[in-house]
Amino acid sequence: MTEEFKNLSIKLIEFEKLNTNSSSEYKRKVTDVLKQVVNELKDEECRNALISDDISRLCKLLQTFIPVPLESSSALPDDRDINLCTECVRCLRNACVQNEQNQNWIGQSGAVGSIKDLIAGLCSSESQESISVLIRCAVQLAGNLVSGNTNTRTLLWRELFPQSFLSVFNYEDTKASTYCCMLLHECLDDDLHLQQLIKQPEGQQIIEAVLRLCEEEMQHDFSLQIMQKLLTTCEFMLSAYDNLPVTAKLTVLDILAAVISQSDGPSCASNSPTVPMGEEGCKNNVGVPVFTIAYLAEQFEDLAKGAMALVTEEQSRHSTEQMIPVLTLRLLKVLGIAASNHEVYKPLQDRESLLQTTLELLERANLSGSSKQVPSTLPMNHEETSPVYGLKRDLVRLIGNMCYKHKPNQHKVRELQGIPLILEHCKIDDQNPFISQWAILTIRNLCADNQENQAFIAGMTTQGAAPSTDFLREMGVEVEMRDGIPYVKTTAKK
Repeated sequence: MTEEFKNLSIKLIEFEKLNTNSSSEYKRKVTDVLKQVVNELKDEECRNALISDDISRLCKLLQTFIPVPLESSSALPDDRDINLCTECVRCLRNACVQNEQNQNWIGQSGAVGSIKDLIAGLCSSESQESISVLIRCAVQLAGNLVSGNTNTRTLLWRELFPQSFLSVFNYEDTKASTYCCMLLHECLDDDLHLQQLIKQPEGQQIIEAVLRLCEEEMQHDFSLQIMQKLLTTCEFMLSAYDNLPVTAKLTVLDILAAVISQSDGPSCASNSPTVPMGEEGCKNNVGVPVFTIAYLAEQFEDLAKGAMALVTEEQSRHSTEQMIPVLTLRLLKVLGIAASNHEVYKPLQDRESLLQTTLELLERANLSGSSKQVPSTLPMNHEETSPVYGLKRDLVRLIGNMCYKHKPNQHKVRELQGIPLILEHCKIDDQNPFISQWAILTIRNLCADNQENQAFIAGMTTQGAAPSTDFLREMGVEVEMRDGIPYVKTTAKK
């Protein structure tokens, strides 16, 4: 601890007496002292040595020189004011690092109001580097102020939500937006704040801003963590998801797919035996609730009806509703991943309407001939931009996962003539990578401990209505005759 820092209190008292002085020399002197203090406060001993009067005087100093541009003038704030306030904010930012006492003193000294005024004034100014730096420092101060402190978190949220958050995101400074995500993530540890973000109209705008960050820069870890936190609530789907633009919904579904893929065991969802639309599906959720998956299944069923007319390549490329099949396909991907987690999302298998819709969409896609080679209509290396790319593969995958150890679904697929439909896809398809593997896995799941389905496939094989026995054997399914009765069994793939 330097002598300069030991004399901080004396200097702050001196500055306080002269705080009406607007001379350049005064501002330069204060700024130089504050720069030294900023470095000193990186040391824990110095942070602990601060007294409440020091912090109170720093806060008053900040309030005095907040560089807010005049409404009647387009002129930028005075650079001397900006520099002085920047160093003052940095002092307060460093002072409250891992120091609850300093956090409380800063909160009680009006710093939150100063942060609000800074953001309101500067985010409406013409962008320049010195202003951007001060905004970033102000947001960092807010983040340090609420870190691990419920009292200051409540105070700051009351003052800054929603307008200050919106102002920072709309300022379009990537670093400031990233720091704002860090602050928002910390504030959302309070469930009341989370509910307000989801349910208030301005909160919707903040969510869209966070999603834009997720779309533009996936390395923005805190924006992704915010969305993961929102996805653990049922209220997000009920109150926010439907109001999002389609591009934002696609981002949400991509994040959701990643979260579900990383989920481990039943802690990720409610253990409710059904897929409820009320409170039961939302209880005790650490990951994505069962309710959310049920909600998306319902969305998929509704969208699939409209997408059935858009599954051909020519239609999808020229339709004004091109995003409908894209959104439908993304929902399908999420459901396929969720259905593979049978321990957690077992209720999804019991949704007969989902299975019927999936089979119907597969049949329509098959009849449309959308899996034909299309090199003349799609540019090389751009096949994945097609709205129907991977559609049939993901439909087959969902059917297979829904039939895993589920007798009613196994029977339902046979009754709806789905087995021949699945067998038709035991071949390579450039528009549906790995569809043959998924088709064979689906056949295995359909036949597991199900003699009726085994006999159905065996009958098709002997009548020539299914792929040849040799082909099925290569794919891991073998038809065998025992005493004149056909049996189907799974084998190691050759």
